[in-house]
Amino acid sequence: MASTSSPGFHPMDSNQVLYRATLQDAAAGGALLMGKLVVAARQELQTREAAARDLRQRDALVESAKLLRQHEATLCQRYPQALTHAFEAPSDSGKKTAMSELNFDQLELMDETEVLSSVAMARMRQVSVLATESSLIELNGLMARLQGHGAVQSDANPLRPESYIAALDAVLQQLPVASDMRLEWIAVMGEALARELGHMYGALCARLRREGVVAAGYVAATREVVARGSGVGRGVAQDAWMPSGQGERVASAPPIVRAPARAELAPPADAVPAPAAPGLQQETLLTLEKLRRLLSGELAGPPPVSRVQQFSAQFAQMFENAAAPAQEPLGTDFDATVPAALEALTEMRQVDQVLQTLEQRRAGGAPAAAAPPDSVASARLALRARARDIAQALSLEVVALMVDNMARDARLLAPVQALVRSVEPALMQLSLVDPRFFTDKHHAARKLLQEITQRSMAFESVEARGFAEFLAHIKQVLQPLMSGTIDSAEPFEAMLQVLQRSWERASRSQELDRQVAVDVLKHAESRNLLAEKIARGIVAHPDSRRVPAVVINFLCDPWAQVVAQARLKSGADLSQADKYQALIPALLWSAHPELARQSPAKLTRLVPRLLSTLREGLETIHYPSTKTSAFLESLMQIHQQAFRAHEDPAAAAPVVLAEATPSIAWMEQGNPWIAPGEAASSNFVELADVPDLPPLPGLPSVALPAQDANRTLGDADFPIGCWVEWLVDGKWVRTQLSWSSPHGTLFLFTSAFGSTQSMTRRTRDRLIASGGLRLISAQPVLDEALDAVAKTAMRNSVDSAY
Repeated sequence: MASTSSPGFHPMDSNQVLYRATLQDAAAGGALLMGKLVVAARQELQTREAAARDLRQRDALVESAKLLRQHEATLCQRYPQALTHAFEAPSDSGKKTAMSELNFDQLELMDETEVLSSVAMARMRQVSVLATESSLIELNGLMARLQGHGAVQSDANPLRPESYIAALDAVLQQLPVASDMRLEWIAVMGEALARELGHMYGALCARLRREGVVAAGYVAATREVVARGSGVGRGVAQDAWMPSGQGERVASAPPIVRAPARAELAPPADAVPAPAAPGLQQETLLTLEKLRRLLSGELAGPPPVSRVQQFSAQFAQMFENAAAPAQEPLGTDFDATVPAALEALTEMRQVDQVLQTLEQRRAGGAPAAAAPPDSVASARLALRARARDIAQALSLEVVALMVDNMARDARLLAPVQALVRSVEPALMQLSLVDPRFFTDKHHAARKLLQEITQRSMAFESVEARGFAEFLAHIKQVLQPLMSGTIDSAEPFEAMLQVLQRSWERASRSQELDRQVAVDVLKHAESRNLLAEKIARGIVAHPDSRRVPAVVINFLCDPWAQVVAQARLKSGADLSQADKYQALIPALLWSAHPELARQSPAKLTRLVPRLLSTLREGLETIHYPSTKTSAFLESLMQIHQQAFRAHEDPAAAAPVVLAEATPSIAWMEQGNPWIAPGEAASSNFVELADVPDLPPLPGLPSVALPAQDANRTLGDADFPIGCWVEWLVDGKWVRTQLSWSSPHGTLFLFTSAFGSTQSMTRRTRDRLIASGGLRLISAQPVLDEALDAVAKTAMRNSVDSAY
């Protein structure tokens, strides 16, 4: 689906004028809006200053208000420019405030300021969306109409709150102030921005209605989720709001779905709830900052009990050991020890708090006996009771969230979900002794989970051929994890090696066939790149526009491939390639209507060599004989016309010259030419075999994430290893993208049983558009589960402020 201002949309001129004027007015109003935000922020800072009891805090607030007043003019001047930039790229402006952009593996690399900034931006977005939701719904419809869309595309509205928030962050980032002060300004400006946007949206909607603009509607499309597990009985229908043309009914507004106040981990079916100790939930609540500190190792350190014992031993040695040898005067040591002692006492109070919390957890874990002794819930409670410090407690929470996300993933079959759930106790034990599990993407335990879940997607149902054997083998290999004690990553490494060796043995013969196809397609893309360069040289030849169109098209298409093939295969011996290259000017001369008729004797001597070289060259790329014969027949007619024109110029027939440049941008269009032999070696899907039809009705489909429902899939959505389903003879066939060419023009898909299919990017896009190809999984299940953990931490951080 096209985005804002896309060439694919042609709204009425009046709407275009009003649309541009609306954006210009909104950007120009940025100076006044910023002035209101600064006033509100200064008032809030003054209120906090009056309530502050700590002198240092009061001085910091005074300094913050002073600097804000100094930079007020700069902020008011720059905000309109920042708004203009945000309006030009509405989809990009929301990325920094969207939780969907949060990545678990990148969190470790973020510093505290970046994390706090992300939380502050997300909190501002939540406040703004909740404060403007009623007026924003109408504004989205009105702006969609001005943009020329048939239905609402919320992310395409440049005036949505994310644009204002991104612009605010941009101008604040340019100021030479401390990061903590900048974050404080963002926090105090958030509620003021939400209020002002609510008023502005209401006034703007009224203005657009007076101008006669009718809001576009929202479209609800019912998508069916593929049943997992048994294959029946688990499919549910849900409404996804998307543009018209992809759905069935038009609504005036989408349903408002409010996020829960706090993201909670729903317990598994066999979980037995334990009573929460006072203060425990807040202590172990996973927030984004705690998660960052856990991943960076900042929460790791000596156990709290050891710290207390260390101070007690130090105190006894310094002041209670009367039998110790004579020491230096007490005053010297005492002066140096007092600050350290006070610091240690402060740490002791923190340690006591953590220890008390953990003791309450152990007491709260007593009802674990009520759960089945061998259940995952029982093991979870027992391991939580063993946590020595906050780092271990949070590690267990991260594992529990991750496993729960994976076990609920609809892309996994029910037995695979249960298998993931069964290894949770082993993963929890591992997290207590090896925190690298979270930070190392190549950790054996992570690779084991990823391999199992990714390979399981080769099977569309539990009845699929080979799934029972696949599952039984994995259960057999993983059995030691279910009952053993985990004190290192070695058991996971051993099991990963066992599974990988068995999978490699099973796919060894298939890998040979796949490698043959890969080599063939690599060569095809390289030849097309060179052929495109050769074709551009042919187009630039001075005689290219003075010959019949059939000749120039032939030279720029199959013959350019012939020359490129010869140059790639000849190596140091380029005589063959030079011979084919030399044919290009000779053929251009022979087809030139004026030059050829002036030298009939030369043309007579040239024709036999031309025909012989043409046949020889076309054979090297296995060019279809029917097409070869058709071109040679056309060429003979051109030569005969030249002979007749020499004998009787008045009787010469008119020649259709090549007036337009041939289309030779095969690589740019994602449609390189594949020779028949290459197509056979890679099971190539011809573009002519793909129907150019609207999305196929009546076929079950897999529900994509909500953010993917309104957009067209592109190259970034098809990484190596992603799983797709392909409609073949009315049936969906599961296959995996196993290779893509360096320039992204050719793709090779491999099924679980080794069969391959290849296609060009243009063919892939045509299949997607016609509904014959759909994406099942782009990102590994494990990575998505961990990203979901980071999003949960972000939501907890945002919600904990209220």
